Amino acid sequence: MADYDLIAIGAGTGGLTVTKLVARRGKKVALIERARPGGDCLYTGCVPTKALIHAAKLMHHAKNGARFGLIAGDMRLDFQAVKRHVAQSQLEAGQVDSPEAIAANGVELVTGEASFIDPHTVAVAGRRLTADSIVIATGGEPRVPEIPGLTEAGFDTNVEAIYWDELPASLGVIGGGPIGSEFAQMMSRFGVKVTVLQGPPRMVEREDPEASALLQTLFEREGITVHIGAKVTRVGRTAGGRRVVFESRGSEQSFECERLLVAAGRTPELAALNLANARVNSNERGIVVDSQLRSNVPHIFAVGDVAGGYQFTHVAEAQARLVANLINKPGFISKRFQKWSDRVVPRVTFTDPEIAAVGLTEEQARKVHKNVRVWRLPLTEVDRAITMGQTEGFLKVITARGWQSKFGLAGALGDEIVGACLVGPSAGDLLMALVVAMKARLPIGLVAWNMQAYPTMSLGVRQVTGMPFDT
Repeated sequence: MADYDLIAIGAGTGGLTVTKLVARRGKKVALIERARPGGDCLYTGCVPTKALIHAAKLMHHAKNGARFGLIAGDMRLDFQAVKRHVAQSQLEAGQVDSPEAIAANGVELVTGEASFIDPHTVAVAGRRLTADSIVIATGGEPRVPEIPGLTEAGFDTNVEAIYWDELPASLGVIGGGPIGSEFAQMMSRFGVKVTVLQGPPRMVEREDPEASALLQTLFEREGITVHIGAKVTRVGRTAGGRRVVFESRGSEQSFECERLLVAAGRTPELAALNLANARVNSNERGIVVDSQLRSNVPHIFAVGDVAGGYQFTHVAEAQARLVANLINKPGFISKRFQKWSDRVVPRVTFTDPEIAAVGLTEEQARKVHKNVRVWRLPLTEVDRAITMGQTEGFLKVITARGWQSKFGLAGALGDEIVGACLVGPSAGDLLMALVVAMKARLPIGLVAWNMQAYPTMSLGVRQVTGMPFDT
């Protein structure tokens, strides 16, 4: 007989969620964490970065409030106070992840590095623990590209940058994806001279090209230097920091910066697990899983960053809930209907303005659907955005023929929403109505016909979804 019904390895969002939900059913559950519960999101990711971004945004808008009749006098940055705000945010957000909260949920927290002995046995802190089911939720870590001289010159990732005691005078950022973009803008608004090197042909390259172009324009307007299609060839130390050499548009260029931030993506954290002992298959993206997040060893699951898909906290939570349901309610119904799908995964880059998207881009939609139509509304036509003076952005919804056309209802209800990209203030919050509609495969008309209060940003979503019926 196994020691536990479930062991989860990693006390980030995925591990915390699955153990809590399974323990609530009266099952014996252990959660293994090598450091402290809470995961990357609490300590080096979502919570501290959004606290920093908020402080930087307040400072930026205070400095630029003259058009609203607000003249900032002695505007200065107290970075130590900002750091206290970050720490307080982590403290409050982390209450539900504390050892006391974990124990209150009926979960045994075991501290130490977990390593498989066999498919049912895990070694940790001098103990051998066995379980009927095991969930791997060890998360990811920053990916560091192989660049000559990078290690010798020294660099930071978001893990270290969150805890800087002082701001540098200048910062180089390798990577123009969500993490690199968020850090670049926040640091620039704090007064740091920022240079971004982006290898792909545009910023946040996975999102709508129009969003990428707008973000770059706004960055450059704020004084951030952006190099697109840049390949870093070497890094060296200088008296004042680092010298970064890169190729762009066929020529070699360089710049110097006090600190260098590497934001080149993330990689799954699996090295210490000895997966070979568990006979679990993995690749460079993570553990190979099926539609129920099972590995090739059926009682071993993977959720979150190690599962090879989107690396978002909300994905880890949703996947953990799915696995908890499979463990709590085994049987035909679960096997038949409980399946993971990434068709509707919201994603947000928390720059200012925010870039929020779900589903397919226009280019992707045209490859897999027929009768694709794009409905676009500039924020210059959203009255709330006008009153806030934040009209640089747009709301874009992509539709294609769905089940409605099979029943002759497309004319009355509109087509199915297959993707959306919103760029503007609070875009991540505005996205949720479209996420719900996509999840339920509701036609665009059912979003458009809901009344929204005036003047709100959410009214803009009603406006853009109503465009098929207003022409």
